[in-house]
Amino acid sequence: MADSKIIEALGSDPAVIKIVSFDTKIRAYYTLNLFLDIFYNEETNRYDFALIYNAKRVLGWDNAPHHRQVSTHPHHKHELGVLYESDLEGDITSDIHKVLAYTKIFIKQHRIG
Repeated sequence: MADSKIIEALGSDPAVIKIVSFDTKIRAYYTLNLFLDIFYNEETNRYDFALIYNAKRVLGWDNAPHHRQVSTHPHHKHELGVLYESDLEGDITSDIHKVLAYTKIFIKQHRIG
């Protein structure tokens, strides 16, 4: 069920040129060397969003419980190797829209793609 909401949100983004669904994740291509990998497990409510550019993670959000120093623990964001607080809450249907909005800004600011 969550997969269909994710794919629907990705499909509404005109910058996404292709969506591929794997067993454990969904990949949204912006270009051949720029894509967003999305993993979400409904049973555990674990998620990971990773924007990959030229085979390197440049932006991502996840809720792995390993960064206890972040005030939004376990939710956190990685941006160009730096750790930040996150406004994601683990609700995939609203979080996907936040991720897509910020990803658009990030791509434009860093002129990647």
